Amino acid sequence: MNSTIGVDLGEGTIKLVTLSKDNAGLVLNSLSEIKNPRPDWLKAGNDKYGSEIAKTIKSLMDEAKLKTKQAVVCIPEGEVISRLIRLPPLKENEIMDALKFEAETFIPYPLDQVSIDYEIIEEDDAGRLSIFVIAAQNSLIQNYIKLFKSIGLELFAIETTAVSLARVVTSSMALVKGVVVVDMGEKHSEIVGIDNGKVYFTRSMMVGGESLTRAISLNLGLDMASAEEYKKAYGMKELELEGKIKNAISPIFANMAEEIRKSLALFAEEQKKAAELLVLSGGGANLPGLAEELTKLLGIEVQVIQPFLKVDLKQVQLPINLNVEGCRFSVATGLAMRGTL
Repeated sequence: MNSTIGVDLGEGTIKLVTLSKDNAGLVLNSLSEIKNPRPDWLKAGNDKYGSEIAKTIKSLMDEAKLKTKQAVVCIPEGEVISRLIRLPPLKENEIMDALKFEAETFIPYPLDQVSIDYEIIEEDDAGRLSIFVIAAQNSLIQNYIKLFKSIGLELFAIETTAVSLARVVTSSMALVKGVVVVDMGEKHSEIVGIDNGKVYFTRSMMVGGESLTRAISLNLGLDMASAEEYKKAYGMKELELEGKIKNAISPIFANMAEEIRKSLALFAEEQKKAAELLVLSGGGANLPGLAEELTKLLGIEVQVIQPFLKVDLKQVQLPINLNVEGCRFSVATGLAMRGTL
């Protein structure tokens, strides 16, 4: 069976998920995670930083005894420009010219310095098109190609976090059509509007797991490591520790909830219907009490994503419980799925 490695270069950790496909469906071949030694490697533009990332990924591959040479990686949403664009009826060979004309209004770089990709997500009865457009600087793409070439991996695809999450949602929640996903990273979170498996919008939120930990640290006079443990243990639970942890993170939570509320309103405006479900993904998704508090505040059902729900896990001995921790590997899993389609 051919397998594909999904590589999520997160700000906190690097996650690798390897999937293959047999007659019964998707099979998990490996799963691993390690602290990211250089989360700023892209912005630094430093070959030394890139080589540290390469060595780290190579060490994970060696430890897992991975032989596969095909990988899919994602570019963070903050490094790309995406828009939903409406166009009149056009032939397929006319779309890119029309998009380049539109792109001049929202891409702050010369068009010869960017790569543009798109997906037609809807065509109405009159033939008018709704197209989700993604643009990234060529220099950024070349950095990824160079990095993976140095590891000895062939990049099957480079895509965005949102596209990867849409694939996981479609796989694990096939019956749910309108979804807003909140992917909670260490320093930032991404909000993605998905309908019928297609991405309609993305928004970045300057709130992540580190923001909550810092709030606990400052309010209770704890070091960051201790604050992190208290956060994971008690979260938004009002009855735990007299509600001290919840009270410490409540202002950050309120800001996060307001951004999610705006995104739910945007979904309703764009899709002419309310989202059916709010899905939490990423390292912060399992914060105790978070889903319940969001349900209470926003009036929408909230679930933590289960990316491995329809994946055969029997071939791998896992050091963690994926029913609990699987949400941290959502992006890497979606990326690996790309190579099995």
